[in-house]
Amino acid sequence: MDTRIDHFMYAVPSLDEGMAWARDTFGVEPAYGGAHVGLGTCNALLSLGTNYLEIIAPDPAQDFAGTLGEKFANLSTGGMVTWAAEGDLNAIAAMLQDLGMQTLGPNRTERKTADDDLLVWDLLFPLGSSEDGRMPFFIDWLACANPRDTNPVAGEFRALTIASPTAEDLAAKLTSIGLELAIENGRPAITVAIDTPRGPVELMSTEETARIRMR
Repeated sequence: MDTRIDHFMYAVPSLDEGMAWARDTFGVEPAYGGAHVGLGTCNALLSLGTNYLEIIAPDPAQDFAGTLGEKFANLSTGGMVTWAAEGDLNAIAAMLQDLGMQTLGPNRTERKTADDDLLVWDLLFPLGSSEDGRMPFFIDWLACANPRDTNPVAGEFRALTIASPTAEDLAAKLTSIGLELAIENGRPAITVAIDTPRGPVELMSTEETARIRMR
């Protein structure tokens, strides 16, 4: 199965603060992405070469009560919250269902960019996983350009490290859908290693972000 890492989500309580953090960390101005209407969130983006970083935050222009935006607004600091993989969503859904997992989607999703262009893509979410954000969600960019190719470059992705108390089970599920990753036994955590012009950077989950359930 042809599945690849698409992007990483770094959640922050404020997009302005998250963009300032990105400038300080990478020395690059992230590009404002847009709002996710109905989810209570907005984002900014940076390319990592083979994939990209999404800085995601509550959108003050929306009523985000009961949404992901509300969860992010309550964070005390930023941290890795989850990741996404790109592939054939119907094939991935069928494989996950064979493994006993329920899924939601594929569902059509869209947002307008800062230039008022409309981006349209499909999403698939695994449901009921005890892994929370350590189990990725899945995306198909359809006819749209992948954001890794259209946003400022912050560096080059080097490695994704995931820790889980059920590491063997998570590794087996990911392998079955074409994602060969080494999963460590341990407290739930996500770490993304990036090589940048300023030196190596590691983005890590926090105790708060590791507990966030995306669905």
